[in-house]
Amino acid sequence: MYYSSFGILALLILLITNYDILKKSNKNTLSSPAILYRQFLFSVMAYYITDILWGFLASFKIKTFAYIDTQIYFAVMVLSVFLWGRYVIAYLEEKNLFTRILYYTSLTIFVLVLVVLVVNLFIPIVFYFDEEGNYHTSPARYINLTVQLLLFFIMTVYTIYISTKRDRPVKSRYRTIGLFGLAMTIFIALQAIYPFLPFYAMGFMLGTCLLHTFVLEDEKEEHRKKLEALIKKEELQERELGMVRHMAYTDSLTGIRNKAAYIEDISLIEQKINSGKIQKIGIVVFDLNSLKTINDTKGHDAGDEYIKNACHIICERFKHSPVYRIGGDEFVAILEGEDYEKRKELLTDFSRIIDEEKTHNGIVIASGSSTFHPDKDNSFMRVFERADRQMYKCKKLLKER
Repeated sequence: MYYSSFGILALLILLITNYDILKKSNKNTLSSPAILYRQFLFSVMAYYITDILWGFLASFKIKTFAYIDTQIYFAVMVLSVFLWGRYVIAYLEEKNLFTRILYYTSLTIFVLVLVVLVVNLFIPIVFYFDEEGNYHTSPARYINLTVQLLLFFIMTVYTIYISTKRDRPVKSRYRTIGLFGLAMTIFIALQAIYPFLPFYAMGFMLGTCLLHTFVLEDEKEEHRKKLEALIKKEELQERELGMVRHMAYTDSLTGIRNKAAYIEDISLIEQKINSGKIQKIGIVVFDLNSLKTINDTKGHDAGDEYIKNACHIICERFKHSPVYRIGGDEFVAILEGEDYEKRKELLTDFSRIIDEEKTHNGIVIASGSSTFHPDKDNSFMRVFERADRQMYKCKKLLKER
């Protein structure tokens, strides 16, 4: 019973510490070495289960089932060694003659052990149970364990050697893998000497805990840091993209949206009109009077100042609407929401301010407006054209006055 209790404890520790990798149902979420390590863990689980059963069956001297379980026990044991070798070779990423020899050697040993276990059914060269149900070892068992010990030792030496060529943190992971092999080498030797103590299970428990803490968790931490760096890089790129976009869609003189922004926005409005999502929208077209005269007589600096002051007047009146500068002296405001509902008041107030400016030889801005009519308008441009015609009428009237 004591023998089985340790196996149960080792199995529970394995399930708890490696739950995240054991539960992966989609292999596409795992790397190739991680998939091989997962297969190795399942073989270790199978070993624990056969080891636990062996403790119970041997204690109660259930001879037939104990014999079957022991056969499976040795098969799973050598399978785990083979799967461990595959994982180590894949993790080290060293494809050379030595790793190929190591792979095929472990595979050959696995097959040979299976053959020996078949022979053991007829000739007890590995183990046997006497008439009273007591377990006895045979020479082939010690040969089997010695070969496993040598395989683990060779993989340990090779892993440590490869680690000397690597930088941190990979170097420390390789050394941990080598330490696992060293631990298994020691515990297999103890298992050979003390067949009725669970030293092999102890080696697996110690080794898998080391791998989880110093390899898997270290990889997760490295992945987390890389992910954080990637997120920061993406955020920086988004900010830079936002700055570039802002520069590309902002008029450098006035700071409001430019013609490129206007073209993109009306494209979106056209889509909404076609899909029936917009019913209430208006447009006001503005044109500055006397800009050419100011540029010719006072210079372009004075003309630029005139444009900025005119822009300020427009934006102050239509503060809830996007305003665009679409030409040297042309502006457009698109009315939605509150400004659309109060458009008559806003336009009347705007005309009053322009009349006052004209009286004091200030800034003169011609304007024209129109609204979208779903029953007769099939595009935004039809609304713009009506507003533009009104603006030119207003411009002519202002010049005459």
